[in-house]
Amino acid sequence: MKRYLAILFALFGLSAISQVKPITKASLLRHLGVRLPATIINGDTIGIVDMCEVLVCGHRTFANCTDAANYYILEQNVKVVYPYAVMAQATFDQCEQTMSTMTDKREKKKYLKQVEKQLMDQYEEELKSLTVSQGKLLIKLIDRQTGSTSYEMVKEMKGSLSAFMWQTVASLFGNSMKDTYDATGEDRDIENIIHLIEQGLI
Repeated sequence: MKRYLAILFALFGLSAISQVKPITKASLLRHLGVRLPATIINGDTIGIVDMCEVLVCGHRTFANCTDAANYYILEQNVKVVYPYAVMAQATFDQCEQTMSTMTDKREKKKYLKQVEKQLMDQYEEELKSLTVSQGKLLIKLIDRQTGSTSYEMVKEMKGSLSAFMWQTVASLFGNSMKDTYDATGEDRDIENIIHLIEQGLI
């Protein structure tokens, strides 16, 4: 009899153990107090929480196959060109910062030639391989990243004559260095693609 009672108690003990829920990080956090900054609005205390940007995107639908093909070509082109626009922004910011410490025009000119040579040595072959549409896209993205058109950048760095000459060359390929970026208008698809790239979704 004692043997059966011991087995019975053991079974009840195992049953009780199996019903105990494991402690998870989420359940633990629910019982911990979190101290937040707050503000009082109309007598109510409102907690202030800094939240990360949330990107909401639905499944893309297209009216026809042509629209779909054009979009995916654009997506591929943005993925190719966007890193160059980011690099151009970093280079432009660095040039402005360095040149702001220089007072001698010859020193500035020498510095710009050094930067130009460095960029040409590093990126010339890659940029030569860009298609005409990718080149046009790069001009737009440089405006997006720097807030200045390619024409304005060349004019500021190398003068009006150089800017005019480069604009003439660009126009021969159907491009314009004066193209600007319209994130909420005609370039809305490009802007959405960039956000997807930055979020690591494509």
